[in-house]
Amino acid sequence: MRLVWYVVVGVIALAVAAALILILHTAHQVPVQYVGSPNGFEGFVPSGQTVSYKGSQDPVGDLILNNGTVIHDAVWNGQYASTIIQNHNEIEQLNNQWVGELVDESSNQRFVPLQDVYVIKGQVPVEQVTLNGQEYYVIHADEIRDADIAGFYTYQGWINNFI
Repeated sequence: MRLVWYVVVGVIALAVAAALILILHTAHQVPVQYVGSPNGFEGFVPSGQTVSYKGSQDPVGDLILNNGTVIHDAVWNGQYASTIIQNHNEIEQLNNQWVGELVDESSNQRFVPLQDVYVIKGQVPVEQVTLNGQEYYVIHADEIRDADIAGFYTYQGWINNFI
């Protein structure tokens, strides 16, 4: 009979502890907000910097909303983060090698700087966090459908034409 009593008390204590942990954890979580237009296009433009977030290196850049608002210090976390870093590094290498070089002698046209931009259809899930004392806006890319993300290389001056 005593054994049953200890088991019941133990189960109740575990249930209360689990509930408290869940409640405290939920109370301290910053909610994810959805920014942008449900029917519009937003764009992420990497800057070349990365930040460590939840154990992974993620690209930092600007999130440009379809109304022209720019959210600086946006962090792309989740799917395609490493691909974005790799693509951006390749674009920077091309720019370092070719910008200003003559492309077409007959028109005297020179190579212009390229920029990668990742266009997102619809609203973007974003969470405001503090990392090493700095505010960032983390894009939860795993919550965005694959079909709603497209990457482009374009002339830097044309980025606003994509969004």
